[in-house]
Amino acid sequence: MQNSEKGESKCLVEAARNLAREGIVTEPIAYDTLHVTLGGKRLCWVTGRGDIGYYKENVADEAAQEMLDHVRDIAQTTREYMTQLEQAPPLSASGLASEAGYGLLSEFNNIVLAGKVTRYGAQFVTWEWVSERTGLYQGNYYGPSGGVKEYAAAKRDFAVRSGLLPSSALFTQEQLTEVYRSIHGTLDGDIPLTDERRKALESAAGQIEKEVPNLAEQIRLSNRKEQELAHQLEAIDTPTEGGMKFH
Repeated sequence: MQNSEKGESKCLVEAARNLAREGIVTEPIAYDTLHVTLGGKRLCWVTGRGDIGYYKENVADEAAQEMLDHVRDIAQTTREYMTQLEQAPPLSASGLASEAGYGLLSEFNNIVLAGKVTRYGAQFVTWEWVSERTGLYQGNYYGPSGGVKEYAAAKRDFAVRSGLLPSSALFTQEQLTEVYRSIHGTLDGDIPLTDERRKALESAAGQIEKEVPNLAEQIRLSNRKEQELAHQLEAIDTPTEGGMKFH
């Protein structure tokens, strides 16, 4: 992966990280361009400005089109926050070392949204101003391991903490995980679905995938809890040789 001090190349490096986190294969960055491959063929490319181009002959089926849309969303979101980080003024507060390198992205109602680029990717944090706006308190950190999903989670946290949105207007990550599982239970089930309902459910699932940074892990934990409960109930209902049941 080729890197340089130019902002555009930094954006491509970050985009490459974010794509890799989603299991998307890319070629090394060359000439300020990042190529994405699918099945050994070049699917599309991302420029240093976040623009997308694609090879029409390799986007002929639904799977390739879905991958292209996914790459486009990741590239555009990456460019959005990288541009903001490049333009953000330095965040200064007592107890926050100047070399911390956080930039102020937004603030409202005494709540701060800040971010910086680390060697592992972008990191975001929300804080509360204290001591007459000279210090910062109770930081909630997001990233750098989750990529664009961490950015979405940080914005969500900022909106709720600052009062821009009431918490009741947003689902928790646990709630979204269960909604996601229920959606796929419906999509994968035998119930007939109209095209309109299927598209609506698939769209909702896609939104949840963007909102929950560790969705796969959340689903795994939820599944494991249900399996443990099933084993417990099975043990209770299984009689012993003497006719006794386990408790």
